[in-house]
This record gives sequence, C-alpha cells and structure tokens, in this order.
Amino acid sequence: MTVQYFDWAATSPISERALSAYTESARTYRGNPSSLHEEGRAAARFLTMQRQASARLLGVQPQQICYTSGATEANAIIMQSLLWRRQPGKVILSSLEHDSILQYRRLLETYGFEVVIVGAPKGYVDPKEIAANLDERTQMICLLLVSNVLGTVQDIASVSSLLARHRQETGRRVHLHCDAVQAIGKITFDLDKLGVDSASFSAHKFQGPRGTGMLYLGTSTVEALSRGGAQEQGIRPGTEHVAAIAAMNVALEDALAQEQEHLLRARRIRRAFERRLEDHAGLMLLSPSVDSGLAATPYICSVAAQGVPSEVLTRILYDMGYCVSSGSACSNNAPGKKHGLLVSAGFSPSLASSAIRVSFGPDTAEDEIIGLADAIGTEAGKLKKITRKR
Repeated sequence: MTVQYFDWAATSPISERALSAYTESARTYRGNPSSLHEEGRAAARFLTMQRQASARLLGVQPQQICYTSGATEANAIIMQSLLWRRQPGKVILSSLEHDSILQYRRLLETYGFEVVIVGAPKGYVDPKEIAANLDERTQMICLLLVSNVLGTVQDIASVSSLLARHRQETGRRVHLHCDAVQAIGKITFDLDKLGVDSASFSAHKFQGPRGTGMLYLGTSTVEALSRGGAQEQGIRPGTEHVAAIAAMNVALEDALAQEQEHLLRARRIRRAFERRLEDHAGLMLLSPSVDSGLAATPYICSVAAQGVPSEVLTRILYDMGYCVSSGSACSNNAPGKKHGLLVSAGFSPSLASSAIRVSFGPDTAEDEIIGLADAIGTEAGKLKKITRKR
C-alpha cells in the first residue's frame, strides 16, 4: 500500500538537498565550535558563515539569530525570561498559541503574573481585544503568525503598531513574541515589517532536519534562564549542531526561493480539495476557504464530519493509505486538549471533536488530495450510518 502524506504541519519530509548538506557538513566539520584547536576553529568559522546565511535569508542581522533545538525551546527561552523580572506583571496570550507557550500559564501565575488569554473567533485574534487588555503592567504579548490547526494568519503588524503607540504614551516597552513555526514557505512575511521583538522557527516544518531551529531576537534583550556555556550569546548554552544548522539553511533557501511558485500551486490544489468536499454531504470546512479573501495559508485545512469522532476517522483513513491528523501533533498525547483550540475559536464541541486537519506540501499531487476528499466523505458517511443504526 502506498501511503500518501497529508500531515506536513506536524512535520515535513527532509529534502534531498538538506539531507546531503547535513551529511557533508557532519563529515567535514567534526570539531566543537568552542574548541581552540584547528578542527574547532574550522567549525566555528563554518558556524559563522551559517549564521550570516540564516540572517540574510530572514532579512535580519547575524547577531539577532540564536540557534536552538527547535521552536519549543525557543518559545521556552522567551517565556522563562519573564521569571527574571523584578516585579511580575501582565502577560497576554492568544488562545491559538502552541502548548509550548500556553502551558506556561500555570508557572507564571505561580510567580505572581496575571495571564490573560484573548479569544480568536474563527481563528482570528482581534487587535482591539489586545488593546482592551493592554495596560501599564503588561510586559509581554505572544501571538503566533499562522495557526497550526486552522491556517489563519494573524495581523501582527497592527499589534506591533499598537505597542509602538503604547510605548510613546507610557514610556513602557512590551515584548511582542511571535511563534512563526508554520509561516516559512506557507505565507510571505517580513520580520522587520511585522515589528516583533522575537520569533521562533523549527527547521522540520520547511523540509529541514528535526531537532534544530532558530530564535530571532530583535531590539529587545532577553536573559536566558538556562545556564551553561557561552554559546549563542549565552541565550542557548550547549554545543551547536553545526550539520543540522547547515541543512536547515539549505531547506530555508529552497523554501523561500520557490515560495511564490509553490503558493500558486497550493491554492489550486486546495481549491480542488474544497470543491470535491462539496460533493459529499455532511462535511464542514472549518478553515477559511481559499477563495474567501481572508488571511490564511492554503497549506493547512481543518474539516469536520459532525458526529464522527476524529480519532476514528483518522485511523480508518490511515488504513486506506492517508496520513492526516486529528489535531496538533504535539497535543495528540494530551486528552481533552487537542480540540480546545477549535472550541475557543467558536466552534461547537461536537464539531471540534469531529475535526481532522489536512496539511500538504509542494510535492502533493492534485489527484492525491481529490482522492483524500472522496475518502473522507465516503468513510464519514459509512460511520454515520453505523452510528444511526445503533
């Protein structure tokens, strides 16, 4: 049986060019970049070149790039930095955030912080709601760029402008952190224009290796809670994974170089998927339609077959050769959490519990995704008949 992969939002297959870059770099640069012998110095020079490449590709300065094990660690660095504050204040999070941010609520509240969760009706945070919660005690706002469940794109630039006015009026700076994990290759964006103070990235979301990523640190300083060596400007101690970083940059270069071409193709494929879904009764598109005019990436789509448990449908689809997800991969082992985002976005609990996420990449074929739409509709219909008989 040929397995067709529609879970790119969870992880993407590493590209051949990235894999080759990893192998070559691992063989060539065997030294620790912090060592003083020639093998170490060669690795250090190569790491400097890679940092310059990362910065060039993201349109930032090399000193603003910190390499991490991925976005979860990058998010942790930002959230834990709050614990150094002399006086706890207010932190504003969106309900769309990844658990690597939302799960800090309990810790922060234990240390005396006020944590406010703002809603995201149909997957969109209203900057006015953030403004309504902004005051002189606010120290940080976290707002992801692209939803990993609905594919919706947030208006971060408006929030950044709001914070600039807040600073002018009060003299207080509020740190704006952006989880940009699902953004590279899926939408066009500019870190400078977004106006964020920090942003997190994971290589395996854009066909790079797993276990490596980046933290962009803009104008605001961050003090890391985890201590060790002086690597990565003291922000992320530990020996840098030079080969993975090199592979990540190759994947990043390819994703950005082909972004527009791939986006055009993705919109066409998504449109074909949506039209085929319309042929099957009882299916509901939860993500914005590709032709809705709303800000969203075409690569991520949630659809529900009300009354059919998503875990059951995903297992049946896998037996047929289709890999889809019943939610964020990081929440699959946390009962009760995987559908919470959809409920907070205004969808009924029954719809949320029936939702599956379809996410695809640049090499997904149109006939494959049409076949998936037919499989979803057909199998959901069968399951509904069985349920009614009971």
